[in-house]
Amino acid sequence: MGDSMSDLLLFEIEAPNGDRAIIHGPGSGAQGIELDESPEGLWETPTTTIWTEGARQEGGTYNGFRHNMQDVILPVHISPTEDMSWQQVKSRWSAMWEFERETHLVATSSSGIRRLALRKVETPKFNPRNDPGRNRYGHMVMTLRAGWPFWVEKDELDLFQSKVGELNGHLTLLNPTNRPMHVKWVIDAPQGGQVTIPDFSWITDPKHEDYEWRGRVVDVPTLSPGENLVIETYPDVETYTSNLNPMFSARSNAIDFDFPVPPHTLPVDVPIKCTKPNMTVAVYQPRHWTMVMGGEE
Repeated sequence: MGDSMSDLLLFEIEAPNGDRAIIHGPGSGAQGIELDESPEGLWETPTTTIWTEGARQEGGTYNGFRHNMQDVILPVHISPTEDMSWQQVKSRWSAMWEFERETHLVATSSSGIRRLALRKVETPKFNPRNDPGRNRYGHMVMTLRAGWPFWVEKDELDLFQSKVGELNGHLTLLNPTNRPMHVKWVIDAPQGGQVTIPDFSWITDPKHEDYEWRGRVVDVPTLSPGENLVIETYPDVETYTSNLNPMFSARSNAIDFDFPVPPHTLPVDVPIKCTKPNMTVAVYQPRHWTMVMGGEE
């Protein structure tokens, strides 16, 4: 039986202006802000399925799913502190939220530290029954939205550096999260050279159409001396960014990265090949979760 205390959540706000406030858990209320009961929309990424239905079709056809924007409702109590009046607390809290810049809701639990980036959707709801200065209390409801609807942990980093007589090596990939992981590669080539990196399909079923790509690798086009190349494998962003060649993607012959690391993948050593010494190959492994806590297998 687990320790029930380890399952408790701590919520903290990290504002774009550098301000911070704990709103739930140990230390909450010390800065005059405390989360009310029944916050909405923060527990799990909103997901809907996609269906098509023909004019004469009986029933419908499943065509996949999509993750939607995450709308969050945060009701909070606003009270004075030893150092600040009620109005000062309210002003400070209001300054922590913007339409243009993101504020982070930080969740700390037994699952680690995860962040959800939020913006205001509309003016917060504030409807006191009478003069809030008289009661020295206010209740505010924040309507917020996360365009990237996932709880984000710090990236995991591993790197390999080639040496004379040791041009090849390996990096370790692992994905403990409950969603596919699209890694980012960063290659430094002080003396130029070429790198070969993996793009495995991760399929173990011989009947699967992608089984033949279980050992797929990508030969990155030769880099010039002093070139730094960033490779984003997430499909909705530019794949190749070079510090020397803005048209690097044209050199890739439209070769793209097709396969994310599946959810709950245990540590796997993958091969890295370099043609020159002193090349550095780094892999950034994002930790994005669909849940504020939990999701581990």
